[in-house]
Amino acid sequence: MAVLDELAVRAVERVIEDMRGRLAQPITIDEMARVARFSKFHFCRVFHRHTGLPPARFLSSLRFAEARRLLATTSLNISDISTRVGYHSPGTFSARFKTCVGVSPTQYRKSAKGIDHG
Repeated sequence: MAVLDELAVRAVERVIEDMRGRLAQPITIDEMARVARFSKFHFCRVFHRHTGLPPARFLSSLRFAEARRLLATTSLNISDISTRVGYHSPGTFSARFKTCVGVSPTQYRKSAKGIDHG
């Protein structure tokens, strides 16, 4: 069983690396499963077991982590940031950011200015 678990961990790591490299692009569960080299249903079970999150939620978390980093450390506008993290509509990005993070991107940026990110 340990060999199978090791294969699953490597598959999940491949998918996470792929996600990080493609934050600006749409990524489907089918594509993730292909990268993992598993069936879609097996991939979803394995990914959730190893990360504690379903693949789509994990991807969303990566995207919002990158958005928070960009808001805090760059002067890119919200539209550019939303595109870099896979949203084609700044309005949708802002609404989802507020739902997930608790404040709007603009509010987040203002509060992050007082934090040393260096």
